[in-house]
Amino acid sequence: MLKNCSKCLFYILLITGCATINEASNKDLISSDKSNFKFTSVTNLSSNNLDNRYAGEYIFLIPEIKDHQSFNMYYQLGILEAYSDLKINNNLRFVDENTFDEQNFENAFFIGPFKTSLVKKLERDSISENFLFMNLTSQGDFIAPSSRSQINFIEKFLETSYRNQINLIGNENQIKNFQELSKEQYPNIKKGVKFFLSSSPERDIPSILKINESHSRFQILNNKNSQDFNFTPRARKDFKNILLVPETEEELYEYSSLIRFHYGLDYNIYSLSYNLNKITNESELEIHGINIIDVSYISPYGFDLDKNRSFSTGYDAMLISFARKNRVYGEIRGLSGIYYLNSTGISRNAYLN
Repeated sequence: MLKNCSKCLFYILLITGCATINEASNKDLISSDKSNFKFTSVTNLSSNNLDNRYAGEYIFLIPEIKDHQSFNMYYQLGILEAYSDLKINNNLRFVDENTFDEQNFENAFFIGPFKTSLVKKLERDSISENFLFMNLTSQGDFIAPSSRSQINFIEKFLETSYRNQINLIGNENQIKNFQELSKEQYPNIKKGVKFFLSSSPERDIPSILKINESHSRFQILNNKNSQDFNFTPRARKDFKNILLVPETEEELYEYSSLIRFHYGLDYNIYSLSYNLNKITNESELEIHGINIIDVSYISPYGFDLDKNRSFSTGYDAMLISFARKNRVYGEIRGLSGIYYLNSTGISRNAYLN
C-alpha cells in the first residue's frame, strides 16, 4: 500500500513538474536596463526570433473618424508599420470604437477603446482579458496616455538614486496639473519633487536660484572693505535637476535662457512636454541643454509632436499587443516609451531626449 502511494505521488510530482516547465517555456523574459532612459532601438520581437503562438485577429478600436481624423491616420500608419516589422500574418482590422460589439468576433484581441466612458463600461461588464485598453483603467491592461507616461518617467528617474531630487519651477496652473497627474501611487515623486512657484519668470528666476542673495552678500562685503572685488554671482548649490512644465514652446526657451543667464550653467534642465504639440526650434534645445521627456523623436515625424505621438502610439499598440498575446515579459522598448510587462500588467515611461 505504501509502495503504491509513493508511486502515485511520484507521478503527480512528475506531471506537475512537466506542466511547470511547459508554462515557463511559453514566457520569454527580456532583461531590463533601468539606468538608460534614452531611446536606443525598438525591441526586436519579429517572428524570426520569436514563435508567434497567437493565431487570432487583432481588432483595433479607433475613435470616431470625424473628430479624430488626423490622429486616426497617423495612428493606423504606426500600426501597419509595426505589423510589417513583426512579420506576422494574423488578420488585422480597424473598427469604430462606438459601434463595435465583442460578440461579433471570434478568437480576437481588442486594442482600445480610447473613450473613457467605453473603458468604464467594459470595466463594469468585467470584460478585460481580451483587451489592451488605450486609456486608464483599474482593471486589465492599458497603455497610459502620454502625460501619464511622462509622470512615470519622473517616478522611475527618482527611483534610480536616493540622491536624486527634482525642483519643479512653474506657474500655479502648471504645478496644480502636475500634482493632479501624480497624486496616486508615486512615492518617489512625493518625496523627491520640490515646487517653486513662478508667475513672472524674469522676476522670479534670480530669486529661486538665490542670485539676489549672492548680490546682497557682495554688497555687505563691499561696503565693509574699500578694496575692489572681482565678483561673479553664484547660483545655489543645492540644486542639480530642474523640471519645467511649459505651456508653449516660447515659454520653455524663456525659462531655460533665464536659468542659464543667471549662472545656472551646471543644472540639468528637464522638461515635460504634454502641453506642447510641436517643437520648431531644435537648436534652442541644444543651446540651452534642455532634455525633453516625451516619445522618441526617431519616428518619421520627429518634432511634429502630434503626428509623432499618434504614429508612435499606433506602432507600440501593435508591438505590445503582439508581446502580450505571446506572453513576452520584461522590458520592451517601443517608439513612444519603455514598457515593462509582467503577468499582472503593463507600465510605460517616456523617453529622455
